[in-house]
Amino acid sequence: MTYWLLTFARRGSASYLSHLDTARAWRRTFARAGIDLVLSEGLRPKPRLALGLPLPVGAAAEDELLVAEVPDLAPEPEVALPTLAAAAAPGLEPLAVLAVAERPRPQAVAADYEFGLAADEGAVAAALQWFSAAQSTPVERVSPKGRRIVDLKEFVTDTWCRAAQDGVCVGFTVRHRSTGAARPQEFVSLVADQAGVEAVARHLLRRRVVYTGLPAGFAGGP
Repeated sequence: MTYWLLTFARRGSASYLSHLDTARAWRRTFARAGIDLVLSEGLRPKPRLALGLPLPVGAAAEDELLVAEVPDLAPEPEVALPTLAAAAAPGLEPLAVLAVAERPRPQAVAADYEFGLAADEGAVAAALQWFSAAQSTPVERVSPKGRRIVDLKEFVTDTWCRAAQDGVCVGFTVRHRSTGAARPQEFVSLVADQAGVEAVARHLLRRRVVYTGLPAGFAGGP
């Protein structure tokens, strides 16, 4: 068997698919393309296909990762790529396929995001300056498991902003650590609150994810 590392973009209606729905969409894409996936063992075998770092629902992405296990008789990646592109659902765009012999174990370590905000550039720049100077920026995270305080300073770096046609474009990097990671909307809300505007991220985009556990030189590797 062979492992495929497939990178893809996700735009338009595909941005509103959940993580599980995206995996299902790709399994159907492989089926429509006539490319078999190796099945898991057990009473309910499932195709061996896994996505990388989950993407927030509603966000677009330029550099997503999929790991698929295919039989040795699968077509060559350069042949499979246009076939998968023709079979993919609207908004899912395969970019490249790399075949490797050993099972990849990708672990996200950083992700670059940007979003639009209906705000004054000066106000946003001041908010980012405040964030950079702050010793800590705790936010409360509420889940079914209870309440937790997360310090965004531990996870968010490389912030920037620039004027855009409909407001301000803001960029930042989320570092994924053993202690967890920040959620993009948490940083959006923090910046918007400091800038005095509504916390609505326009056109949230994930430009890149950096992983460990991938072959050296692979796009998305460190």
